[in-house]
Amino acid sequence: MEEKKSISPSQVPDGNKQLPAQYIRQPYPISAIQANLSTQQIRILVAMMQSVQDGVQRMFERGHENSQLNLFSDMQDDRVNIDFKFSDVASHAYAYADVEKVAKKFMEMVFRYEDKQKGEISLSHFVDEISYPSRGSKRDKIRFTFTKKQALVVFNFTMYSRYLMPVVMSSKSKHTARLYMLITSARGFEKNGSYHWYVGYDRLRRILGCDDKDEHGRWYRKSLKSYKHFKAYTLRSAEKELKGLFDEGKSDCWFEFSEVPEKYDGEPKRLDFIVHMATDDQKQQPQVTVPEW
Repeated sequence: MEEKKSISPSQVPDGNKQLPAQYIRQPYPISAIQANLSTQQIRILVAMMQSVQDGVQRMFERGHENSQLNLFSDMQDDRVNIDFKFSDVASHAYAYADVEKVAKKFMEMVFRYEDKQKGEISLSHFVDEISYPSRGSKRDKIRFTFTKKQALVVFNFTMYSRYLMPVVMSSKSKHTARLYMLITSARGFEKNGSYHWYVGYDRLRRILGCDDKDEHGRWYRKSLKSYKHFKAYTLRSAEKELKGLFDEGKSDCWFEFSEVPEKYDGEPKRLDFIVHMATDDQKQQPQVTVPEW
């Protein structure tokens, strides 16, 4: 969706801090990582991606979409560091307890990347190390550390999402935030004047962390086990929230979806998301308040 015109940048009020209403380019495998991400994890992920956007912009301007290591100004031996402000993801110092819980979850996440040219699938930990100051007076930043090999895989921009940062940061539902990241990827296609993003139902459940693997490596339904419940609490709720943000001038798009096939027994095989982008007349200055967590 890179050819779509962006909303003009603005400063978004949130108490004493300002968030830029800017677009984030994010590798599609990060958008589609198979994990039950909480809203806290999503906001930390967005803050991490925001911190490298100047480098991403330069990379795209020079036409070197996969020169990932040039994104990082802090490289030591075979490791690269990304620092971002604690205030970008939390409003109070005591929220560091939540950050530690979230950090532990990030350390457990497995990143899956498929190299279609080589015909290989690689699995690795998403991040090698997460660190932050232990003393309250020094709690000003969070550091994500990747090995160079991890960085080359995780920050591969061959396929990417391009989303408006304040929409993700202000979404009340984690499913709204995740689906917004997914439908704004360059993986979709144009059809009859509309933009479509499609995904297998089983695949979407795994991306959103509704399914998991048992001790034998077999997938099983972990939450929202029936499609009826998944549709109501994930798809419909996200559809409603994103459309509401769009109507208020706080989002650049909204979606509808349909099941494939239209007549199905129990659950569909695929979901087709029809993405409606804002026209120039509909675009406004986003005024998005980021809630505390």
